[in-house]
Amino acid sequence: MPVPAGGNDLPIIVEDPPVWAPTIEQVADHVPYMTVDTVTPGSQEYLGVFNVLTTPTGEQARRLIDATWPSVQAAVGEMVEQVWPLAQTVAALRAAAAIVRAYPRDDGDLARAAALDARADADLARLIAANDAAGGGDGNSLDLLPVYSFPPPVPWGDSLL
Repeated sequence: MPVPAGGNDLPIIVEDPPVWAPTIEQVADHVPYMTVDTVTPGSQEYLGVFNVLTTPTGEQARRLIDATWPSVQAAVGEMVEQVWPLAQTVAALRAAAAIVRAYPRDDGDLARAAALDARADADLARLIAANDAAGGGDGNSLDLLPVYSFPPPVPWGDSLL
């Protein structure tokens, strides 16, 4: 019995990315400092893309990019074509944050990743609203989740128990 490429008994499901999935260049645009040539000594040139000269390489970046668009698709549901550019931006921001977390260069990278995720969260909310308004979605958008509120706790705490 042949062993799947993953080296275990579980089949690897490779799904073709949607038309709106971000390109490697679009992700690199959000983290240009990570596209510097790390192989050539003294090079400070921004390449604008991940490739064999950068850390991460193009293949490593591509795997992280391919891992981000399914969560965007799951959050939004069936997408209408008008919102594809915004979906692409959200997935690119998520991928850039994942790359920064996976390949940190300094102590500030975790904060940069958090900032990229915050931008992606705000854009995801706009994407869901725009998609729902355009007739897309599956009726399970985040807007339909219940919102709970409770009174503030009393200052004397547990003495009422």
